[in-house]
Amino acid sequence: MKRFQFNLEKLLELRAYDERNWEIKLGQIVSKCNIMEHKIRDYESDKTKTFFNYNLESSGIEMLQISESFLQKLNYEIGQSKLKLDAYYSEKQKIQTKYIEVSNKRKVLDKLKDKEEFAYYKKQALEEIKEIDDINIGIAIRKRINKVQSA
Repeated sequence: MKRFQFNLEKLLELRAYDERNWEIKLGQIVSKCNIMEHKIRDYESDKTKTFFNYNLESSGIEMLQISESFLQKLNYEIGQSKLKLDAYYSEKQKIQTKYIEVSNKRKVLDKLKDKEEFAYYKKQALEEIKEIDDINIGIAIRKRINKVQSA
């Protein structure tokens, strides 16, 4: 029995390669989002610590001014980080959409390959059954001819 060969195998490989590339891009942008979210949480934590460390202790006016400046800087950093995070989310959405599109294209070819492979092997099995039937019919005819000749 001959092995099945898919005519569009190279195209399927290219689509799988393209899908892997988009998957990598998606992973990278998700990583950037996670890092930025972690950074924002760290800033929020620093903000809370600063507030409790310097505002609740009677450290004097200078320390209060320093803590206030630091809190302003943290608020600025949080704002900038949230802007970056929004940009990353937007980029993530675009990449995710493209990844789904590329993945669907590969899946369509994969299903076509599976369908053609099933049809091919089914046809091969039917041909094999026909050959076996032909051989059995030939043997039965030879036996009858031998019986007729010997009788």
